[in-house]
Amino acid sequence: MTSSVRQAIADLEAAGAKLQPISLPHTAAALACYYVLAPAEASSNLARYDGVRFGHRAKAERLDEVYVRSRTEGFGEEVKRRIMLGTYVLSAGYYDAYYRKAQKVRRVVRRDFDEAFRKVDLIAAPTSPCTAWRLDERQDDPLSAWLADVYTVPASLAGLPAISVPCGFDGAGLPIGLQLIGRPFDEETLLRAAHTYEQSHDWCRRVPEAIR
Repeated sequence: MTSSVRQAIADLEAAGAKLQPISLPHTAAALACYYVLAPAEASSNLARYDGVRFGHRAKAERLDEVYVRSRTEGFGEEVKRRIMLGTYVLSAGYYDAYYRKAQKVRRVVRRDFDEAFRKVDLIAAPTSPCTAWRLDERQDDPLSAWLADVYTVPASLAGLPAISVPCGFDGAGLPIGLQLIGRPFDEETLLRAAHTYEQSHDWCRRVPEAIR
């Protein structure tokens, strides 16, 4: 998989891009930071979905039953998991230890990107440390599914536009992704680079052999 991503970067260089090594020293903390902030925001935002004014409304006799049944029926397991985690990190006694500290880490991660974009217009990286898995393969192991986001959450955490384009297939016929990250509000450069790469390959038009 690494060779496919490296080849894609080499192809971009052949198309006119100039390569420049950069350092993002604090992105190693981005995944843990993201999974503090994202569940906290999910917990806060979804608190209004009580079945009265927002969201699914279950049939019930009493008001407390409306709340419980509506949220039980209306949210899937992953959403419930994130709400519980988010409620925990926002609770008294843990807010400063987790949420406030994660906010500080987010600013440091964003600062790394700001420094990098003083030297480059785009950042190229893998989309995922692995290729696709079956929809039901990791339902009982959400942690491994979250860890697969290690390359994509830094851009989201820093509020940057990013895109993934296919750049090859693994031995099982599953697609490999190349991620491009751009400056804030510079989607034009990002999309132009992705389009340039896709015009020189037919990866995006191939159907993965594993799902034929």
